[in-house]
Amino acid sequence: MAGILAIGMFLSQGIEDIGARANLIGVDFGSSFMKATLVRPGKKFAIVENTAAKRKTEAMVTLGKENRLFGADSLLASGKYPLTTFAELQRTFGEQFDAELVQKMKEHRFITNEIAADERGVVAWKVTSAGAGGEEPGEELLHSEEVVAMLLQYVKMLAEKQAEASVRECVITVPSWFSYDQRLMIRDAAEQLAGLSVLQLVHENTAAAVLFGIDKVDKEAQNHTVLFYNMGGMDTEVAIVRYSHLNVSEKSKKLTPYIEILAEAHERDLGSKDLDLVLFDILADKFNALKEREGKPDLRTNPRATKRLLKEAAKIKEVLSANKQASVKVPELLDYVTLQLTLERAEMEEKASELFARVTRPIEAALAKAGLSMDEIHQVELLGGGIRTPKVTELLEKALKVKELGVHLNGDEAMCFGSAFIGSNSTMNFKVAAVMLT
Repeated sequence: MAGILAIGMFLSQGIEDIGARANLIGVDFGSSFMKATLVRPGKKFAIVENTAAKRKTEAMVTLGKENRLFGADSLLASGKYPLTTFAELQRTFGEQFDAELVQKMKEHRFITNEIAADERGVVAWKVTSAGAGGEEPGEELLHSEEVVAMLLQYVKMLAEKQAEASVRECVITVPSWFSYDQRLMIRDAAEQLAGLSVLQLVHENTAAAVLFGIDKVDKEAQNHTVLFYNMGGMDTEVAIVRYSHLNVSEKSKKLTPYIEILAEAHERDLGSKDLDLVLFDILADKFNALKEREGKPDLRTNPRATKRLLKEAAKIKEVLSANKQASVKVPELLDYVTLQLTLERAEMEEKASELFARVTRPIEAALAKAGLSMDEIHQVELLGGGIRTPKVTELLEKALKVKELGVHLNGDEAMCFGSAFIGSNSTMNFKVAAVMLT
């Protein structure tokens, strides 16, 4: 947190109001949470708080009978409205419905939502329409852009409430593996549906690397190479970044930070939510094996019970991150049968062995792309909620062989602060410290 506060103070000193009273937001559109940083002329950079005064909001939306619910409210309502609660949107956003990846997700990930192909062949969601003017309820398709736009509209509303003014411009983070079409769809969701103007789409690690460069790197450093390892909710991304300082003006001896992205690599379906699914399967199998459930359908066929158990799995993962075992009790999970047991961390790690075997793959791929070895990496920085898993840090320590796995940035907020800084450099409404980024 100290690094985030320091950068907020640093930037506030560098911003000048040069006439235009515009505001912008840097949006970290993650698979699990959304965070936004508000930039106003003459003001410190500020995290946008939600209606519960929280600094991050669950990236999910529930379509209730009469209203839309976001964040924690959506999470609470997901058990009641499992078919119309949408989360982990990046997993299928912009993907072709008949792609092998999507078909696997249909079986293993979107357990309670029903997906289908829209008129473009792209993944959409089937929802039941209420029926108007005496018409019978029926099925309709909800496009990916529509759901994403709902979340962006919500963030825009929160930012405008905090700014007490309109907010139009934004920079949005996207995964490094997003295709050209997926990026266009994000722009369409923001600009055509959510009322925003997108200045840039930036990779998540790039946003974090910019923040790191202006706050954590020596002001005269040359060829300082940092490996960023970011395990988020649904994927793991690695970036290798080189920091230098250049004199770009003959009239001044002042050095300008030069940030060069040397290489990026990723591993999809390797994130904290994937560990949730492993725990969910363990718990579901144990519940199905109970004597009281003999001869009855698999719990996974019941959407409400599935949502309840998924939420419990996420809680158990947090407990097992700090303890070697966790007590589980889900009262009347299904048909008045309670699930109660003790789960060992070792059992989870054994079941998740396929996931853990892939932890170091993006590191190896990024190093190969950059033509570097670990001996040429000066620093390693960890980001994302997945790094809280003890087995992940254990594997990284063995593979990276560095003295320290750095956690110098606030992993929850580095991306939105970095994207906000990039946005400030993309418009004439602000004057901030110059940074060169390639």
